[in-house]
Amino acid sequence: MRVLVTGASGFLGRVACARLVEEGHEVVALVRRPGSEPDGTRAVAGDLSEPATVVAAVADAAPDAVLHLAAEIASQRNAAKVWTVNVEGTRALLNACRTLETPPRVVFTSTVVTGDAGGALLTEDEPLPVATPYGRSKQEGERLLAESGLPYVIVRPSHVYGPSGWYVDELVARLRQPGRFCVIGKGTNLWDVVHVDDVATALLLALTTLPAGETYHCVDDTPIAYYDFMALTARTLGLNPPRRIPAPLVRVIAGGAAVDAVVRSARSSNAKLKATGWTPRHASAETGVPAALSAA
Repeated sequence: MRVLVTGASGFLGRVACARLVEEGHEVVALVRRPGSEPDGTRAVAGDLSEPATVVAAVADAAPDAVLHLAAEIASQRNAAKVWTVNVEGTRALLNACRTLETPPRVVFTSTVVTGDAGGALLTEDEPLPVATPYGRSKQEGERLLAESGLPYVIVRPSHVYGPSGWYVDELVARLRQPGRFCVIGKGTNLWDVVHVDDVATALLLALTTLPAGETYHCVDDTPIAYYDFMALTARTLGLNPPRRIPAPLVRVIAGGAAVDAVVRSARSSNAKLKATGWTPRHASAETGVPAALSAA
């Protein structure tokens, strides 16, 4: 199968591309800068904020399936940029897919991190609490997909960690600094986390076997408090536990949207995804965090 991957050079994209290549699929990476594509993939140049380049890239790739990972993340303070990339970019991609003689299956990586659920259990049967520009953009992307007429599957991961990306580049790096990483607020809010390898497994299932038109939450089996996740990381590294810092102070420095994504409290059910045969290799952060750090 030929798969076009957006966001291929990102944290999740590189893991997903490696898995696709390992399983014998032909992978075409949509990149803004040729040369940044993962090993084993073919690059096509395109930018989600420039629809004409997306049309050309999709025509060049002629994919059987599209794995749409590219997005501005929750910490992006420019709400207009979030909307341009996450919504208008998704619209451009779907429009381009519809021009192909045989429309591809589209797997859209959305999120459950859209707003504070007050610790409630989130399932695919109920609307998510949506309170951030990032959350609204992902929900709008889902709506566009549902109305596209294309075969699609939506996968909603929670906080994704692993041996690279934000987890190593930001969290681990700051924990190792003299001033130490600070947990925002009390840190008692529940986090639904998932190892990047388990997300990649879910995405490959969505590309190949899961029924079209369905949405799945992708999280591990064991919610963990935000502070406990950070303290587990520090302990595994042999470092002192992180300090706490008041959320209002961080809002002034980092912006409200980034803080909202961190202090939300939610659990997410993975029952629907597990019913398909998916099982997280790392059922909890207790095993996933050491695995991620040993591979970093």
